[in-house]
Formats: sequence, C-alpha cells, structure tokens
Amino acid sequence: MGSKNLLLYDLEGNTITLAKMRELIANFSYKKATQEIIEKSIGLEKDGEVFATCTARILSNFGMNRGGPFKSVGIARNGKVNGKEILLKCWNEIGDDLLEIRKSVPHSGFPRDRYLLELSKPKRERLIAKIWRMTKRLLPLTMGETSYGLVGASKILFAVLPEVVLPIDSKQWLKVFNTVDLGDVINRMVADIQEWEDETHLKLNEMDHSRMLTTLPSVYNVMAMHARPR
Repeated sequence: MGSKNLLLYDLEGNTITLAKMRELIANFSYKKATQEIIEKSIGLEKDGEVFATCTARILSNFGMNRGGPFKSVGIARNGKVNGKEILLKCWNEIGDDLLEIRKSVPHSGFPRDRYLLELSKPKRERLIAKIWRMTKRLLPLTMGETSYGLVGASKILFAVLPEVVLPIDSKQWLKVFNTVDLGDVINRMVADIQEWEDETHLKLNEMDHSRMLTTLPSVYNVMAMHARPR
C-alpha cells in the first residue's frame, strides 16, 4: 500500500511503473479463467446456465470449492458444472437483477471494458448501491461455518459482472480494504483508477498486452492481489 493509500502506487507514492504492472499482469495466475468469464458472461440467459458456468469457473479457480457452501463446485472435463444446485440457488436470488444490469451495459452506449468509469456519478452510485443489496441477499447462501460469506459473494458477482465488481479474498477484506461493504470497495477502486489515469494519461484496461484482461476490475484485481499482506 502506498502513501497515497492507492493500490496503483508504490510505497513512495509514485505510480507503479508500467514495466512492473505489466510483469504482474503477465504472471497473474488467474488470467485464463478471468478471460473466459469476461467472454461468456456477456451472454447471460434466464435459465441460469451461463451464470452457473461462469461462477463455477471462478469459484473453483480461486479455491472456493475446497470446503464450505461451494465444496466440490467446478467444471468437469466434459463441460458439466458440478455442484450446480447451490449456484442455481444464488441465481434464483439475484438472477433478475443480474439480467437487468447485463442489459443496461450495451444500452448505455459506453465500452463494456470502461463501463464503470464512463457512467455518470449518479448512475454509478445507483449501480453500486444495487450491487451491495445483491451482495447482502447472497450472504445467507455464501456464508459457511468457516467461510467468510463476502468472499464468495464478491467472486460470484465478479464472475458475471467483470466490468463492475472486484473479487475479494479474506486478506483483502481485512487488510487491504478494511471494510465489509462491497460498495465501499467499488467506490475505492473507481477513485484509484481515476487518479491513476489522470496522472499517467493511460487507460488501465489497456495494460494487458495479451488482451486477456480487458475490463477495469480485471486489471485492478491483479494489483489488489499484489497488495495483500505476505
């Protein structure tokens, strides 16, 4: 964490060098899974099948299927989603809202990769408030005896709204963002990116030369993971 308390700056308060940022992006362990959900989540359907596939991919990739409510969730070699029952329960809880948000992105006229920053502040505030309400509705399904429900909820929402939501693990909730409000995290992310882009005159979503990580949260996630206490 830098002196500016921003994840895109070093300990001296200077912007992280492009070489360092691109090195972190190039070596990021979750690039392939993230690329898959960015591509697939644009086609959400009412039956929840795309939702199940995307969420299973992210939850299993981040190790959320080792125990707790998502134990054994994943995608088999034949493409079948294992543990779909809990995923469809989540879909039944927030599916209508997800479909509404998904439709609003192309209708906005803004590039999907920069949607979060291009929205006017009032519209972004309404979107973030809605995301937080959805998060709270997911908590009874994502909370386990030894699992932190906010972790699963943020990863589920990221899996289908990768242009809006940041996936956050336990260390990040407690040591990086110091909050239990996903809305606070998204607002923090927006402020970080805006300041960094204003200072560098670059676009964060264009930092991955492989074009696998194309949305703002997907690139910011690399830096958020890097900021975790070791």
